[in-house]
Amino acid sequence: MDDRSFRFSEHTLTGTVIHGLKNGRKFGFPTINIQLDDSCQFDDTGVFAVTILLRNKKYQGMLYVGTRPTLRLQNKSLEINIFDFDEDCYNEKVQFNILKKIRPEINFESIDLLLNQIRKDKDEILQLFNN
Repeated sequence: MDDRSFRFSEHTLTGTVIHGLKNGRKFGFPTINIQLDDSCQFDDTGVFAVTILLRNKKYQGMLYVGTRPTLRLQNKSLEINIFDFDEDCYNEKVQFNILKKIRPEINFESIDLLLNQIRKDKDEILQLFNN
């Protein structure tokens, strides 16, 4: 990824990596869960293409913000599946830039339908980064 695809803007957010329920890992899409800094607010929900700055290294990924209705959960979660990343980074600071909203939050009728959509979301985001 070159620096041109990692411009920070008004959609740049920062936070700390916290422990989550580890559902993403169970489903094959491990995520980092983020507690936003007090100075950051993000009220939209859905799936977004993001660039991430973690440990002074740039990554691409897929952000989900919402209550995870398919899993029948109620608390709002903010989590990122970082492509090509599989490390422990709990309690570390992370900065991410929201590039594009891919879709709104959806309540799927089954986990299988959810996972099929997540695969489509990831494919769409990878195409975005490749163009």
